[in-house]
Amino acid sequence: MYLVDTNVMLAASAVHELSNHAVRAMPQEIELREMIYEWLAGFDQSDRRIVLDEEGLVRDEYERNMPFNMHGQEYGMQVLQNKLDKNLVEYVPINSLEANGEHIAVLEHAHEVLVTDREDRKWVACALAAQVLFDQVPPIAYGAETDWFIAEAQLMGIGLRFQRLLPDDWYNARVAAG
Repeated sequence: MYLVDTNVMLAASAVHELSNHAVRAMPQEIELREMIYEWLAGFDQSDRRIVLDEEGLVRDEYERNMPFNMHGQEYGMQVLQNKLDKNLVEYVPINSLEANGEHIAVLEHAHEVLVTDREDRKWVACALAAQVLFDQVPPIAYGAETDWFIAEAQLMGIGLRFQRLLPDDWYNARVAAG
C-alpha cells in the first residue's frame, strides 16, 4: 500500500510534452521527472494498492490539479483509474471539516503542529487511519516536496513512513536555498 502525493502524479504526467503540467510541474529537470515517472509506472504495473480517504480529499486534490485536457487524461489520473479498475484501492476513514471554503483533514493537535501545510494533513490522516485498519503504515511517496523532507524525521517519530523519489542532494539544496 502507498499514499501517493499529488506532486508525484504531476511530475510523472509532465514527462509527456502534451501535459498541461509540462511547464510548471516540479522538478523542472527532465531526468528527475523521469525518475518519478519510472517509479509511478512501476507502481501502476504492480499489484501494490493505493490508499484514498473515504471523504474524497485525496481524489479531489488529484482531480483539481490534473483535470482532463484536450489532449487526454494526465498520466497520474490514468494510474489512479487503473488502480480503481483493478480494485487496488484501500479506502480509509478520516475526520475532516470545512473551513473558509476548504475541506481539510482533522488531526490531533500534536500531529497538526508537525504538518505546516493544511493540504498535507489528509496524507497524515490517511496513513494513521491505515495503521489502525490494516496494522501497517503505507509510505507516503513524494517527489519535489520539501515540506515532507523537512518534516519527515518528526513524522517518522509518530510512526509514519516515506518513500522519497528524488536524490537527497536535491532536497538538501532546496532546503538550503530557503
